[in-house]
Amino acid sequence: MKNLGQRKKEEVSFRKIFILQLVGLVLTYDFTNCDFTEIKKEYCRTIREDLLTYMSGTKSTEFNNTIFCNNRSHCLTEIQRLTFNPTPGCASLAKELFAVRTNATFALWCPSYSETQINATQAMKKKKKRKVTTNKCLEQVSQLPGLWRRFIRTLRKQ
Repeated sequence: MKNLGQRKKEEVSFRKIFILQLVGLVLTYDFTNCDFTEIKKEYCRTIREDLLTYMSGTKSTEFNNTIFCNNRSHCLTEIQRLTFNPTPGCASLAKELFAVRTNATFALWCPSYSETQINATQAMKKKKKRKVTTNKCLEQVSQLPGLWRRFIRTLRKQ
């Protein structure tokens, strides 16, 4: 009898996980209709400098994980994911200047892009955890310049 109850709980859990995965897929913005040239201009004009400021004092070789993107819209999807989705150790980057400008750029040059894509999770309050969070956030943000460079290279192939 215990096994039957446990099996039902597992089935319900798998259903919940599946539904959450579907919701995540639906909430992902499709960047294919964006004005890529204007997004590139805005990146070169402001976002790049904001990223450099955020990363100041960090060596480019300090974090070795590399995230790849295949095409323009995939690059923008990865940029959005890293910038606005909280990860373990990095609650939210949405209020950072580079993120605010990235969001404004997407809203301006991507039809129907919405701020609802951003999950504004609050940062942790404990000082000890804040240092870990900052380091994890730096590690996450360190991926963005490479994704932006790849995005720009895809525009040159036109």
